[in-house]
Amino acid sequence: MKTYTLIAVTIVNLALICYTVGTFAQQRSRRITGLTLGFLTVGLILDIVATIFMILGSGKLISLHGVLGYSALAGMLVEVAIAWRWHRAHGTRTITDGMRLYSRLAYGYWVVAFISGGLLVAMARRAPAAAAELWRVVAMG
Repeated sequence: MKTYTLIAVTIVNLALICYTVGTFAQQRSRRITGLTLGFLTVGLILDIVATIFMILGSGKLISLHGVLGYSALAGMLVEVAIAWRWHRAHGTRTITDGMRLYSRLAYGYWVVAFISGGLLVAMARRAPAAAAELWRVVAMG
């Protein structure tokens, strides 16, 4: 694995941890506390840095996983912006049901993009071996 890609994988796993802690804390307490904001914000920063390293590691600005990742990053950017805006305006008052729903959807979509990255990498690694096996079977049959 390329160095940039390895760095990206490490950082995006840290982003997953931060997003998970921040989102679950927000969902459980139904409030946006300083701790929640801290985890979500650090998660966002780590996600942006990981995305940059993924681009450097793959050499591609646009790919299937890239589009999924960019849209998931955008969803979390909106989530963090909404959280900061709410916290500034309302402090730790209870958040709305709509905010809770958006938070779950944005986080859930981000996790799907996260998992799809691992699956796409695994499939790409297996593709040459699978193609060689298929060619062997076709050539012999």
